[in-house]
Amino acid sequence: MESNRMSLTDKLAIQEVIAQYSYAYDAQDAEGFAALFTEDAVWELLAAGSTHPAIRLESRAAILAWAKQRLHERRGHFVSRHHQSSTLFEALTAESARTRTMVLVTHQDVTGGPASGGFRGVLRPVAQDT
Repeated sequence: MESNRMSLTDKLAIQEVIAQYSYAYDAQDAEGFAALFTEDAVWELLAAGSTHPAIRLESRAAILAWAKQRLHERRGHFVSRHHQSSTLFEALTAESARTRTMVLVTHQDVTGGPASGGFRGVLRPVAQDT
C-alpha cells in the first residue's frame, strides 16, 4: 500500500465511527453522538436531492446543543432508526478521508405502530488524522 494512503485499519476505524453515529443518536445519547465529532466539526443536514443544507452546525458544542434539543423534543413521541448502507471512500489520504454513506431514517410512534420513512439522504463525514 502506498505511504500516502490510509491503512485498512484506519478505514475500518472510520466505518466504526460512522456506525456509532446511528447507534448513539438512536439510543438518544446526545453526548455520545457529539463526542464522535471534532471540536471544529461542521455538520450539515441535506435531504435527498437538495443542494443546500437545511441545518448547518459549526462546532462540537453546536452539534451537542442541537442533538440535546432534538432528542428532547422527540422523547415520548417517536423513536428513530438510522439504517446505513454502501459506505464509499471518495477521497483517501494518509491525513484525511471523505466518505459517503446512504442513510434511511425511519420513525416509529412510541405506541408501537408501524415504522414510517422519515428521511432519506447521504451522510458525508470527513475524517482527519489528529
